[in-house]
Amino acid sequence: MKTYFPYYFRKIGIVLIIIAMGLSFYANINDFLIGYQDGFNSSKKAGESLIQIETNIISQKTANTFTWISLAFSFTGFLMYMFSREKVEDEFIQKLRFKSLANSLLFTWILVSPFIIFGSSYHPEGLYILQLQLFLYVVIYNYYKKWKYLA
Repeated sequence: MKTYFPYYFRKIGIVLIIIAMGLSFYANINDFLIGYQDGFNSSKKAGESLIQIETNIISQKTANTFTWISLAFSFTGFLMYMFSREKVEDEFIQKLRFKSLANSLLFTWILVSPFIIFGSSYHPEGLYILQLQLFLYVVIYNYYKKWKYLA
């Protein structure tokens, strides 16, 4: 018999993921403002006044701290969602969990391998690859559970 969290941990996991998204947005507010300022200034014609926004709302150290906190909340939320029980837990749900896990690992490496093989300038870090795997697991599991098999 597998041991899982109670069903209500799904909702706690979703709340943690939403909090993680908010912290991640806050951690990257400086990059957003730089992009906004560059886009606004490039759309103006020569000779017009350009907008100047203070781009350092938070320090880089604070942004890194919020990024790590958001990653921790995200991992915790996804894991709580993954390991919480269903209302009806049976062998079919176990099969869906296994199939979703296998497909999420496959799809993650299909998405990430071109960056690694072809020597792209963007190299995804391991924690972001893990986060992508957890996200894909939840999406694939819910797809199988709600639309493909139980509909």
